Amino acid sequence: MGIILVFIFSIMTILGVLSWWYAAHYNGLVGTTRTLAIISIIGLLFSFGYVYKKGWSNNRPNSQTTTSQKTNVSSNQYFAQKNSESASIAQQHQNEQSILKQLNKSYNTNVGQVTFDQATKTYTVTPTKASYIKSVTIMWNYPKTNAKSINSMKTNYVKMSKSIDKSLKGSYTLQVKKSQKGPVILKIKNGQAQVLNEGTE
Repeated sequence: MGIILVFIFSIMTILGVLSWWYAAHYNGLVGTTRTLAIISIIGLLFSFGYVYKKGWSNNRPNSQTTTSQKTNVSSNQYFAQKNSESASIAQQHQNEQSILKQLNKSYNTNVGQVTFDQATKTYTVTPTKASYIKSVTIMWNYPKTNAKSINSMKTNYVKMSKSIDKSLKGSYTLQVKKSQKGPVILKIKNGQAQVLNEGTE
């Protein structure tokens, strides 16, 4: 835009000055040509001022526009990342509840119920079946006599713990209580089992 204005008013100024000179020397319309010449010169000065302020072409974005665009892009990327993280967290919570449902289905018949503490990422097996509670109580009261049974139980829960970690792609704790009100007797995390509250026999 700027270069067009300069070009047009330059031509007009040249023609205006030549016309004025011709009129002055050959008895022409001096007043009219002088007015046209002055208007052309003013237009030329205006076009130079426009070029100085806007540049030769106004198609280039100014620094403020570029900065604004960069800010908008950064903001969009930030919110896109946050939305992605929120969606990922929501999906993980859904997966954790799915595992909880499967565990309850597995243990409900012969053992009891399973609960999940999201804050500590812990699944807790709480025996409610009388026969299971009785067996576990005997095993833990007489750990030496029932060492083989305790190891077998420990192995089974370790396998289950590894399966949970693999499914959820994380590190979770699986623990087993002695009874509904009893203490935790077995805790597994990262494939390592810890036997707790055994009797002294």
